[in-house]
Amino acid sequence: MPKVSICVPAYKNPEGMARLLASVAGQTFTDYEVIVTDDSPDESVEAVVQKAGIGNLFYHKNEKRLGATANWNEAVSRARGLYIKMMHHDDWFYDGDSLGRFVALLDGTPGAALAFCGSRQVTLVQGQTAKGFVRGISDGQEMLLRDDWRNLFLGNVIGAPSATIYKKNPQGYEEKLTWLMDMEYYMRLLRENPVFACTKEPLVCIGVSDSQLTESCRADGALNLFEYGWLFREFGLAGEKKYREKMVEIALKFKIPYSGLKPYGVPKKEYKKAAHKKQREDFWFLLGVARRKVREGLGKAEKKRAK
Repeated sequence: MPKVSICVPAYKNPEGMARLLASVAGQTFTDYEVIVTDDSPDESVEAVVQKAGIGNLFYHKNEKRLGATANWNEAVSRARGLYIKMMHHDDWFYDGDSLGRFVALLDGTPGAALAFCGSRQVTLVQGQTAKGFVRGISDGQEMLLRDDWRNLFLGNVIGAPSATIYKKNPQGYEEKLTWLMDMEYYMRLLRENPVFACTKEPLVCIGVSDSQLTESCRADGALNLFEYGWLFREFGLAGEKKYREKMVEIALKFKIPYSGLKPYGVPKKEYKKAAHKKQREDFWFLLGVARRKVREGLGKAEKKRAK
């Protein structure tokens, strides 16, 4: 039985898979297995896996396309390790010591079932890496999460699935969700066991591109309200104002009327108060933009006259 199962749900990204498997092969910690579950309609990913040259690598081609979340569950269901290390095909390990440091986070924190790290967010342009920045939990965010795991609802400070490692358990990702399935999963883990380990240091690189599913979900107002609403109900968050304010914030961001919030038990007066505040803020912001443009226009006209 390996210590760690590196689970890779794949779909039509041979370039990303090659980069990820190269980073796996370079790890100094070697007590692992790699499980690739392939949802692709072609053999492009399989061809890359066959050339990887990694021992203890198991490839499975799904008989029919499962979809993103179900493919995550397929990969995890085949794992034999004590720890689950999810790695998406767009992502890769930051350096050769990354996996060992992930394991050390869990091993070194008695009682913890979940650990996570900072990450380097890397923009991908036609599959190639471009500019990036480091993202990690702040001291204040860590304090809020340790104080109450439900505060994760206010913002996913844990990060992408590839930034986590957790002890194997029978729970699966919620397949009715397509955007917040990772956050919902973290909240279930923390509800059962709020002890976690973390580091701000980047142990993974997260590939980011406009073609990813997460980018289309980010701009979908109806999807955001449904999925945040799912978590809002599942974890019984209606009783606290800060969580209701998060629901209102989402509705206002996507210009969703109060009727969309009513089923979740958010009071209309809270929605109206927040809506009026946002209207005032938007007014002053737009006024500032208009004034700046007028000043810029006057300045250009003055320079033209001076010539």
